[in-house]
Amino acid sequence: MLHLLFSSSSSPSCCFCADLTLATIDVAHPQQRQPFSPLFQTSKWLLLSKKPLFYKFHPSHPAVAHPRVQQKHSLLRVRAVVSGAEERIEKPGLQLNVPGCETLPPIWQPKRVVLVRHGQSTWNEIGRIQGSSNFAVLTAKGESQAETSRQMLLSDSFDLCFHSPLARAKRTAEIIWGFRKNAMIPIEDLREIDLYSFQGLMKNEGKQLYGEAYRTWQKDAANFSIDGHYPVRELWERAQKCWSTILCSEGRSILVVAHNAVNQALVATAAGLGPEYFRQLLQSNCGVSVLDFTPRSSGEGLPFVCLDRLNQAA
Repeated sequence: MLHLLFSSSSSPSCCFCADLTLATIDVAHPQQRQPFSPLFQTSKWLLLSKKPLFYKFHPSHPAVAHPRVQQKHSLLRVRAVVSGAEERIEKPGLQLNVPGCETLPPIWQPKRVVLVRHGQSTWNEIGRIQGSSNFAVLTAKGESQAETSRQMLLSDSFDLCFHSPLARAKRTAEIIWGFRKNAMIPIEDLREIDLYSFQGLMKNEGKQLYGEAYRTWQKDAANFSIDGHYPVRELWERAQKCWSTILCSEGRSILVVAHNAVNQALVATAAGLGPEYFRQLLQSNCGVSVLDFTPRSSGEGLPFVCLDRLNQAA
């Protein structure tokens, strides 16, 4: 069994579920339904396209409880209990390599992990490719975004804060962490995706200098190769290592401040999705994603995973 919670704000996002038959539904006009269009489906996972935003779940398995749908504070919350299965069904023409959730370590107490992307940086502002370089700092707008996130998370009783060592993420973490007493902990693997020769280029320069490689980066990032590396695949491996550090820590409520690509990888690897889903889970500057991890009653095996919020922006 795998427990998942999908929340959608006014921004497009993605939904994970399994063993369910779905139809889209307009909350304001529930009588109007339209069919959905999955990007990828197995009997264990279903990833929907980003639009439309509203989904209604119908159980197709007796073990699946009927979901509850709530409209609250402009968020649509859909809860469902998902049963695992073995058979794999792929959408024709879509080549995937989806790892299982076995990358998550077992846990012995519930944990909530709040992921936040850094605020706008100087290189974000001008469209320069950052990757894991450490030259950019927060703009005034980025500092303001971080302050807004601080206020939004003020009531959260965090035990720990892990952050990327890069200046833009570290400064965002400092602002959000505020006057909390516990020290912030840098994790090298939380740095942004390594883009090697791309780093420091303006986006138009990347197109001009790297042509086909840049097109692969834009259209088929999982198979993008540069300087003898596959950056997105390497990022997924790093994200899996990060979960071992984060979930094996003593804290029950954990703040993680990092970057767009690495936060995407963290959400995806927690859900058992591979690097083919890069850019399907985009994170805005200071966007907040929340995952809840619940241990099994036996204390052994993979934890249950609940995606509570995806890229919530103030």
